[in-house]
Amino acid sequence: MRQEPAEPQAAGAPEALPDDVPTLQRMVRELQAVVARLEEQLRELAERTNRNSGNSSQPPSSDPPWRQRPPKPPTGKKRGGQRGHAGHYRRLQPPSAVDHVVVCTPDTCGHCGVHFPESSPRRRKFRRFQVVELPPIRPEITEYQVEGRRCRGCGRRTWGPLPAGVTRCVGPRVQAVAALLSGACRLPRRQTQALLADLFGVGLSLGTLCALEADTARALAAPYAELASEVPRVSVVGVDETSWKEAGTLHWIWTAVTKQFAFFHVDRHRSRAVFQALLPEAAGTGPVVISDRYSAYGHLPPERRSLCWAHLARDFRAAEERGGIDAVVGRWVLEVFGKVLAPWHRYRAGELTRAAFLAEIQARQQELRAPLHWGAEHGSRKTRTLCAALLDQWSSLWTWLEVAGGEPTNNAAERALRPAVLWRKSSFGHQSETGEQFVERMLTAVTTLRLQGRNVWHYLVATCEAARQGASAPSLLPHATG
Repeated sequence: MRQEPAEPQAAGAPEALPDDVPTLQRMVRELQAVVARLEEQLRELAERTNRNSGNSSQPPSSDPPWRQRPPKPPTGKKRGGQRGHAGHYRRLQPPSAVDHVVVCTPDTCGHCGVHFPESSPRRRKFRRFQVVELPPIRPEITEYQVEGRRCRGCGRRTWGPLPAGVTRCVGPRVQAVAALLSGACRLPRRQTQALLADLFGVGLSLGTLCALEADTARALAAPYAELASEVPRVSVVGVDETSWKEAGTLHWIWTAVTKQFAFFHVDRHRSRAVFQALLPEAAGTGPVVISDRYSAYGHLPPERRSLCWAHLARDFRAAEERGGIDAVVGRWVLEVFGKVLAPWHRYRAGELTRAAFLAEIQARQQELRAPLHWGAEHGSRKTRTLCAALLDQWSSLWTWLEVAGGEPTNNAAERALRPAVLWRKSSFGHQSETGEQFVERMLTAVTTLRLQGRNVWHYLVATCEAARQGASAPSLLPHATG
């Protein structure tokens, strides 16, 4: 009997399935593993796409316009100032600060129209109203005519010396305002150049602005070094870091923040070595460090490390948004977090004594263990890793309770880094070592002065003047505020 030839297999057609069951079972298991891996990648991509400032460490400025923040529960109150609220008014300046006084006297009664007599009563009453105005600004120009005299003996000419402190074509106040605009207001150099010309009539080239920044960085060198030596001596410090650029290469800005000063350092590395250079230890001692869970801080013993609860809240909010068991764990942990932070806010407002506050916190500590254990056993891979890590670092969750000045969050360091982030977004970073010094020293000076309630402009003027005279710059230490 003649056998018909088999039809040729079309290109790309699947191969024939094997007949034996074990091979089919092995192929099913392999395909299931591929599907599980692809589903995990899909979840990772979806989570990365849905990242925002509420469930990650991204800044609020990176949130898309369509992201809706969770609405606050209604309070039942009307908008605006509430009944009984003490109003805030601009305070009148003392008479010694007033330059001009204009007396406004009425001629007729505003109620019945009767003319007032020309002679005023003995007891005159006034209501004071002050108007603040800027005087016309014109730069003060001093011309130094340097005379040259020729010696009869050698025939060479000698030029007269400039007064002490005259080193550039602009004075220390122009230098200070240029540093204020570029280093405190974070304006690009071209906008600084335009503002100096428009507001003050001072025309400077971009090269001169760069030279003035270098002068300001050198003037701040001594106060900056003095503050650097003070960082390891404090009892509590918040540490954080963010990315930066130098000549197009990736760098990092580190900050160490206390209640009275903030220290900034630019480095090309984001490592444990940089952190230890920022906070060198003396005989194994040092301040309590409030930080996130970044590995550069992982070597710290539990009594010296305090984990930031704000970072953890964002991590568990991300877990809640993953759905499934993760959502239950995330919602459970966030609920306990709220029970811990609520008495903290009441204690900080003076509504709770420390003993009552610690009693409430102690009752909540064991309550937090339950969702962490449950998440470590039943959650997804990310949630299991997060919960297990927190159980291992359990003591570091509560270090802030044991030290005076401790706080549950590292919000102070994050707020201090915000100007650096905005500066990075509006510029290309710095291009040289001198630019690096200007950035870290200006951020240190401006943030520290504002934490201490000191005037940034007055400090910069005094510092620039001292540098030109060869004198010591004003200190940035807290005890120097007086």
